[in-house]
Amino acid sequence: MSDFLSVRESQIKFFNSLPFYYKSKDGEFVLYKKAGEILSPDRADQGRHPQLYIQKKHKSEAIKELTQGLNMEFEKQLASGGLVGIKNALGNIVKEALAPGQGEMMTRLPETIDILFKNMDRDHTTMSYLAKVAGSSELMVEHTVNVTALTLQYCFFLKMSEGEARNLALCALLHDVGVSTLETEIIECEDRLSATEFKRYKLHPEAGHDMIIMNTDFDIAVANTALEHHERLDKTGYPNGTDLICRESQIIGFIDSYEALTYRNKSFRKAKKPFDTLKLIKKEVMEGKFSLDVFKTFTSCLIR
Repeated sequence: MSDFLSVRESQIKFFNSLPFYYKSKDGEFVLYKKAGEILSPDRADQGRHPQLYIQKKHKSEAIKELTQGLNMEFEKQLASGGLVGIKNALGNIVKEALAPGQGEMMTRLPETIDILFKNMDRDHTTMSYLAKVAGSSELMVEHTVNVTALTLQYCFFLKMSEGEARNLALCALLHDVGVSTLETEIIECEDRLSATEFKRYKLHPEAGHDMIIMNTDFDIAVANTALEHHERLDKTGYPNGTDLICRESQIIGFIDSYEALTYRNKSFRKAKKPFDTLKLIKKEVMEGKFSLDVFKTFTSCLIR
């Protein structure tokens, strides 16, 4: 087994502190760049480097440097205020996280989401609604980070294409944008909501859907997920009590429920251990509320 890992062209510019190697005609790994040296970005952009490698022992250091570089690019895009640039930068991070052998990147994704929330101070894109969520409730920030990270883990396990993973990650990021229309006391309530409060709470899916439709050109599944993530396949969900739920909504709705039960305490129940949450949700799967296929896949990706 080789002690070296290949480096993709898109990664070259981020690994300044690491030495690079190339493989000679004889199959020997030869030093190409010393640690700390910076390669010409033009050569990398033009594909003029040979296939490069790093030593396997430097993998963790490489992932850290790669994540930092991608996040710096992400911050620049957020600062520019361009929605397309933001989507592309986030897509690049998702792409790296889902690449073969890059599973370790998954553990660093919350750093990316932190950057997203810290830099959203604009009011002319859907991203600004996420900023409102962040401003109104730290719990919602944590919830969104958790749901997005779990969703990416799901994507990684299924080996989804870059496009699928990027879209599902965006669905996860924006599934609860509608809570920005709610009062903080409703969002952070640790007791059971009153009938009046719950009626108010149930308005957030439609609010989120309308925000996305009116302010973005995202795939329709992103808006549908905001609308449908509380719907259930047995028609007991809300806001419309329908079983016509898109695939993205079924996945995010399931993960949303898992996250809430596993990570958040309430006065009337404590946060559950993952296994106990899965046992409880399995009962709801058997009752026809959630997809059995989504349940099996999600369970498998947790114990992988």
